Amino acid sequence: MKNKANPFIVDMHTHLNEKKVKPEQWWGEAKKKKLCAIAITEHSNYRPKEAYLKLKAIQPKGILLIPGMEAKTTAGDLLLYGTNETIYDIKGLQKNNVNIEKALKIANQNGLLASFAHPFGYKLDSVCEVIGEKKAKKLVKKYGAGIEYYNGMLGSANELIFGRKWVKKFYGILNFVEKNKTTSTLRINKTTNPTKRKMEALAEETLNRVRKGMLFEKNASFITTGSDAHYPKSIGSSVIELKKKPKNEKELVEMVKKRKILWAGPNIYSKNPVDIIGKKEMAEGLTYLTKKKVLKKRKIGFAGKISKKIRLSKRIKTIKRISKKAGFGKIKGKISKFELRTRIINWKKRKG
Repeated sequence: MKNKANPFIVDMHTHLNEKKVKPEQWWGEAKKKKLCAIAITEHSNYRPKEAYLKLKAIQPKGILLIPGMEAKTTAGDLLLYGTNETIYDIKGLQKNNVNIEKALKIANQNGLLASFAHPFGYKLDSVCEVIGEKKAKKLVKKYGAGIEYYNGMLGSANELIFGRKWVKKFYGILNFVEKNKTTSTLRINKTTNPTKRKMEALAEETLNRVRKGMLFEKNASFITTGSDAHYPKSIGSSVIELKKKPKNEKELVEMVKKRKILWAGPNIYSKNPVDIIGKKEMAEGLTYLTKKKVLKKRKIGFAGKISKKIRLSKRIKTIKRISKKAGFGKIKGKISKFELRTRIINWKKRKG
């Protein structure tokens, strides 16, 4: 039963230095979401100790600060948690692309909590995508590691696809063009259908990555959940709920390790359990995803990717020409008269 009156909720995955967030803003959002504890898990290549010390210097009363980091390993990103700042002095963990078994051994030897971030997330930094599900299971079992049951950034990713007004409008246009008899007759929907299918496929794929990560939980020794916030407003959007309020960092780590939790997932006590992604975050998210894709499929060639972007741009322009700015009503005046007349003449010829 969830403690709705005074939930003891914790965000176990946040960042500070990467996007140059001010510590005051970071703590402000933690207090706003009424967190009893929060972990700072800055990427190992973005000075995680510095991030922790900045936050520790102005730590408010009543909220525990868990020192941690997101290490870059040969099997993707690994979340590491300690009970004090000595975690940042442990040799070998902050190296880029550190061997995963070495990292897990070091974590166990030093009493750290190790959890694989977003196990089915992005292609190049998620354990099941990098080394495969079978090998990931073996690692989790061998070293008693945990997994991030729910990642807020990934869970909110469909906001990137369908949450913005202009995207919803764009999708509505595609849907209208696909079903409309006139556009079907003129074969305009041949241009728009592939784009619509890709949008739907991307949304389905994202949801599937979240689902698979949650199902993978049965293989793990314990679970963590966090927002993966890179901006203050996302802090606390995804949390674990503890059975009681921990007295200190050590007790909290033990509670997580022994699964003494009531809930893991979106912050059900928040008005916005799913992030409302702003324009800046959306642009950066798309850039990140595109960069990962280019790195993964470099052999295709950069010119080929530019060509694809140009073709997509042409499709969008075609859709804009045949659609109104609102309502998606009758088609008129958006396709040039010459182009429309030519299509009708050609259609009549084919029909005799």
